[in-house]
Amino acid sequence: MTDFAIENIRIDPEIGDGISFMVDIHGVAHRFFVSRETLGEVERTLLTNNHDMVASFERQTDKVRQAISNTLKLGTSHNITFLKTAFF
Repeated sequence: MTDFAIENIRIDPEIGDGISFMVDIHGVAHRFFVSRETLGEVERTLLTNNHDMVASFERQTDKVRQAISNTLKLGTSHNITFLKTAFF
């Protein structure tokens, strides 16, 4: 898998309760979203506030990158791809 950078990390309540971010691969921007619930399942803990959720995302960067790689193999949405626990 091509090396990629996770960019534009933000909490976006318009999408849902979680973190949205972008990944640029070969000049194509892919938008992703990972929910608070999914991050909590990956960490096996309850993420009670936004600070905890962002900290969890930062701690789980390697797993998020793996989930992105797994998702890209199957194809992504032209809008936003929601990362689910199964991709981790």
